[in-house]
Amino acid sequence: MKDKLEELRAQHESRKCLLKVLEDENIHFKLKLARILSTDFDRRELGRLEYFQSRFLKMDEQVALLRHEISEQQGILASVPASGSLKEATESEQMIDSRFTMVQQHFDMLDKDFRHYLRQAFPQV
Repeated sequence: MKDKLEELRAQHESRKCLLKVLEDENIHFKLKLARILSTDFDRRELGRLEYFQSRFLKMDEQVALLRHEISEQQGILASVPASGSLKEATESEQMIDSRFTMVQQHFDMLDKDFRHYLRQAFPQV
């Protein structure tokens, strides 16, 4: 039981770090968008820029929800030694892993789409 608990804790810590990377990258995208908006850009691009801004905000929501779930998982992991409920912690970790994978996939698609758009519309950025 102790080995499995340590494994779950290590996964948990790793996931917290990876979530921070996603959050930082999304902030980086929003800063790029802000830089573009502060320049003299072709106003015909405004619709696409608003589209990406909306996607960035949705990613913020997904990250915030995942951060909340990870925080709850931390409480579950902390209570395992006292309650002996390793099964609950394992099941919770599997659910978070599934959600994290989904958020990562959404982020990867957003990353790809935004970078492609920037190369086409704003190669100087």
